[in-house]
Amino acid sequence: AEAWLDESLAATRKIMGFGHRVSKHGDSRVPTMKAALETLVDHYDRPEMLELYTALETAMDERKGIKPNLDYPSGPAYNLMGFDTETFTPLFAAARIAGWTAHIMEQYASNSLIRPLSLYTGEAERHLG
Repeated sequence: AEAWLDESLAATRKIMGFGHRVSKHGDSRVPTMKAALETLVDHYDRPEMLELYTALETAMDERKGIKPNLDYPSGPAYNLMGFDTETFTPLFAAARIAGWTAHIMEQYASNSLIRPLSLYTGEAERHLG
């Protein structure tokens, strides 16, 4: 993992699954997805997958100070579930469609763009009936 990362960084290739344009100190969704990944690693008895995950996560943090985003633990989880690598991007997109759609509907309703760092001023809690 470290040799691959060093080679990729030297070639200035983008390393997918790391960094977040808003959450610079770590994506808050990662711990939950990493726990799901650990469950899959245990279920399929594939400890080497978690070792690779941890090695790359640690090396990226040491070399660039960049933390993983949600896609990083999702990829190995998808792999363990039997999806091939070419399917990962459509799965990442499918998981976001509900959020993208809700965002578009909110922007359309208020006729304004909602920026990622905007402060939410709506109701603190809403119950679904």
